[in-house]
Amino acid sequence: MQKIGAVLLLILLIILSIYIGWEEEEPKVISMPVENTTEIFTQKDTDEQQDKRFKLEKKQEDMPENISHNITDETTTVEIPVPEPEKTTATFTLVNTKEVNHTVTLSGQKVVFDTNEKPIVLVNLFATWCTPCIGKIPYLNDLQKKYQKELFVNGILTHDTIDQPALETFMAKHQVNYFISNSTDNDAFANLLASTLHLPENFSIPLTVMYVEGEYFTHYEGIVPVEMIEYDIQQAKKQLKSR
Repeated sequence: MQKIGAVLLLILLIILSIYIGWEEEEPKVISMPVENTTEIFTQKDTDEQQDKRFKLEKKQEDMPENISHNITDETTTVEIPVPEPEKTTATFTLVNTKEVNHTVTLSGQKVVFDTNEKPIVLVNLFATWCTPCIGKIPYLNDLQKKYQKELFVNGILTHDTIDQPALETFMAKHQVNYFISNSTDNDAFANLLASTLHLPENFSIPLTVMYVEGEYFTHYEGIVPVEMIEYDIQQAKKQLKSR
């Protein structure tokens, strides 16, 4: 009997120890706040982001009205209307060595040749004593030949005292294939043209101005690559087609 009682007691102690151990370990598993901690952190982070976003919007909404008015006032103050210069209109007669003449009217940045029907006009102010001007002649020849249907190249001798026979020899030597005027109106025309471009009275040559249907398009002071002029001619042709 004593042995049986001892065995039962031992079994009871083992069961009791297992139960107590399970009791101690179970709370540790249950009390781990993994999911709750994650949820709380996410919610808090979201709240902070929302607060920052709303503050930015509130700052924009609460901007004082007088600030925007000041900006408007300053912008209005800066935009001071500048009066346009008075337009000078004058008519000139340009004549070449073959007595072919063109009457041209210059008004501001508009130029009208009475007998020219080509939409693009290149006016080239030059002199026979000007080395860069002479270097430009072959390029003007090429442009006149390539765009003969759309382009009228007009050379204007300026501040040059060359006589007609010498000019004819000069043109033959350089195989000039475009109109060159040696009219007595040349200098007056050149000076007025330069003033419309806001250039000084002693402007540099060669000076080439492009007009499209009588309207100023662009100009070139001195020597420029012929590719640049040809590119502008192409752009002018595109604009003419779009009209």
